[in-house]
Amino acid sequence: MTKTKYDPPTSTFPYKIRKRLNMLSVPHAYIIDTGEGMPAYTPRGIRVSAVHAPPNDRVNDAAWPYTRRLLLTKKQCKKQFSVERMERIDRMIEASNATCYAKYANCVLDLKKQENKDIKKKRGWSESEWKKHMDYIGQIAGPKRDFKPLPIKRGPRKPLSAFFPRLNVISILPEFKVYRRLSKQAWYRNPEKVAPAALKYQISDRIKKLAVARVIPAYG
Repeated sequence: MTKTKYDPPTSTFPYKIRKRLNMLSVPHAYIIDTGEGMPAYTPRGIRVSAVHAPPNDRVNDAAWPYTRRLLLTKKQCKKQFSVERMERIDRMIEASNATCYAKYANCVLDLKKQENKDIKKKRGWSESEWKKHMDYIGQIAGPKRDFKPLPIKRGPRKPLSAFFPRLNVISILPEFKVYRRLSKQAWYRNPEKVAPAALKYQISDRIKKLAVARVIPAYG
């Protein structure tokens, strides 16, 4: 373990303190925008400082296209381009294949075998798979089914006098059954109210003795 570095005590602060805390305690030099000296822009709207800034590796790596695009360009323009230009495309393919973004996109190529790990070779279809595929193509290529309901077939016309019996039945008001509370019924008796004669009833001595004998056990 390294020894912690301290600053010696001063007259204002008579204690030793770590150098790191002293460095953190220095206030930041904040920039006050006065509206003068704003960044200049090009006619296309790009900051001049960004155009003249030195490019870093991250920007260069992100600027490379996918390796598959360069391979297709090389394949299409193999007869039109010169040898030097094709060598330049090969160097571009190697540079694009070596970036971290190609690895993140899972499109890194094995340049020795010239195979793409993402692209899988399609094997030939069997007869059953081809028949299943064609059946599905015929199913989706057919006309769209119409699920509208069938038209209602109406019966023969009737005169207005034939509908009067049914109209008279419909126009009669229905009979409703009214339910009342139990307290509103004529036969209802409130259980909380006790008859005056029941309060004057005298309990006999025999009933009292039986009640006491059941509550208090007898000891021999």
